[in-house]
Amino acid sequence: MDEQRKAQDPALVCTCNDLYITDIQQALAEGETAYKDIFAVHDMAPRCCGCVDDVQQLVRKWQQADTA
Repeated sequence: MDEQRKAQDPALVCTCNDLYITDIQQALAEGETAYKDIFAVHDMAPRCCGCVDDVQQLVRKWQQADTA
């Protein structure tokens, strides 16, 4: 994970794959909630897993908004 690059672009979640918040939201809209499956929607795979907490946080927010 390139923390400096991530800090420069708040929408960037995974610097290894250039996975952005909008990419994760798209996968969530398609029904994917598992970490690896969110990447698979975009033909990607997790590398260093440094973004796992950030991805899970976005999934939780999505699920909370869905039940509200």
